[in-house]
Amino acid sequence: MPLLDLVFRYRTLMGKCELSMGLSFDEIDELGELEALFQSDDGRRRFRRSPMAMSALIRSSKYNDHVKVTQLSAGGLECRGAPYVEEGTLVELILDVDDHSFRFSGRAVWMRDDGADYRVAFAFEGTPVMVQGVLPTMATTSASTSATSKLMSTIYQRLSVAA
Repeated sequence: MPLLDLVFRYRTLMGKCELSMGLSFDEIDELGELEALFQSDDGRRRFRRSPMAMSALIRSSKYNDHVKVTQLSAGGLECRGAPYVEEGTLVELILDVDDHSFRFSGRAVWMRDDGADYRVAFAFEGTPVMVQGVLPTMATTSASTSATSKLMSTIYQRLSVAA
């Protein structure tokens, strides 16, 4: 199972715990196995960080920015190419893989100036959501936007003729 799927499953189980929904015995066993899998080797951190090379979208009322995810763990992620984000800011982190869109809530825990942009770490909070069967936000191009506009125009024309 890919790392992002494992992180999603771990955060989903932790979200159920945080909401006092309770876990089944199988879920308790699964949570224990995931925690052992993510356990850090250095003793300083709670979770092992794994290098990543994927795009993500940071979204909130102030942000709608594409970033590069450089590290992922069960507790959060680190990204480069980020806008200025103050510590404590809550955002939605969207990671698209194939036709799955993983959406995590994350709070900025630190930020470093990388010259032209910033490197930011986010700690995951709450229960994530996975949306299936969507076009990835990173793959949207002007050609696909143009095709969508033409399709919508055709639909509106047919509806107005039918009315």
